[in-house]
Amino acid sequence: MKNFSYIVPKFRILYFLLAIILASILIVPKTYASDHHEDIDLFKLFLRVFTEAEKKYVDEIDKDQLMDSALKGMLNSLDPYSTYLSEEDFEEMDIDTKGFYGGLGLEVTLDDNGFVRIVSPIDDTPGSRAGLISGDYITGIDGEDVYGMSLDQAVDRMRGYANTSIILTIYRDGDDAPFDVEIVREIIQITPVKFELLEDNIGYIRISSFNDIADKKIVSAVKEINKKSNNNIKGFIIDIRNNPGGLLDQAIKVTDLFLDKGEIVSTKTRDQSRKQRFFAKKGDITNGAEIIIITNGGSASASEIFAGALGDNKRATVIGTKTFGKGSVQSIIPLGSGDGAIRLTTGKYYTPNDTSIDKVGIMPLYIIENQITDVDSEDLQLIYAKKTY
Repeated sequence: MKNFSYIVPKFRILYFLLAIILASILIVPKTYASDHHEDIDLFKLFLRVFTEAEKKYVDEIDKDQLMDSALKGMLNSLDPYSTYLSEEDFEEMDIDTKGFYGGLGLEVTLDDNGFVRIVSPIDDTPGSRAGLISGDYITGIDGEDVYGMSLDQAVDRMRGYANTSIILTIYRDGDDAPFDVEIVREIIQITPVKFELLEDNIGYIRISSFNDIADKKIVSAVKEINKKSNNNIKGFIIDIRNNPGGLLDQAIKVTDLFLDKGEIVSTKTRDQSRKQRFFAKKGDITNGAEIIIITNGGSASASEIFAGALGDNKRATVIGTKTFGKGSVQSIIPLGSGDGAIRLTTGKYYTPNDTSIDKVGIMPLYIIENQITDVDSEDLQLIYAKKTY
């Protein structure tokens, strides 16, 4: 291959794949060889385009940035959650799940039309206090149109130093026109669990995130509630509204806290042959107390696993409104040699009744609409949950 000595280190990724394909041609039957030749032709086209751009573009090109953009664009075209992570991105990947980062406290996604949509604002964050709600569309950031941005690009623009302001242009269904909201960024410290003992000895547990300490916080919450009620608890209300999700292992651990047996969730890959199933172990920390789960359109991902598992196992009654419908599995595939990693959608979640969550959501047993965005004395869903006991 000629004149490729200048190519950036990330081309090791492509060369590695190309070497595998070339080797496989020598050992696989002829019926498969033509497919591999087609793959080689695609790699050659990629290299040719890169080379022509590097040589002839009007301004000097940052080859590393160009390769990053190419890899991200390739994976972003699959879905909003698949992407290439540079080494720097890979090292910082666990910021969100550690419960400590700078920004607005908004969980966002790209809808099927490429618009940035708020899944949910996280409790006690600038986004929540600004009155933003699940389903709002972010159409602009500091006057810049966000349509056409990747999900990661939009998130990067919303993050920044604490105490700096940002203006989001918001479109809300039912409004005649978009409106601007100025928000001051903060260091976001997520408190995943809050709790209190309500009147009539009803335990209320608010789960705002399934981060890496959620299960431990819930165990402590149940112990404190039982202590305050003199072990005379009537039941529990578990509120996962506007909970955008978190870690799969935490969704499984938290769900297992309230089950003695039964399937929690399963995942299926493209060929359906690699089905992974997760089951509960004996040890319900509430000793079978009645549970009501409250959901809304901001309940997503790990929240839907939790609600789906307890609902399908007849362990809890789910009330509220339909959840978001984010039921895809992302795997992190490290590339090694300082080349970062791939975040790739590799499967989908299924509830114990073998129902897909993705783009469908969890439908509560009882549909209760709310006209407010905050949990307070006029919260119709919470009022209904209390009356159930």
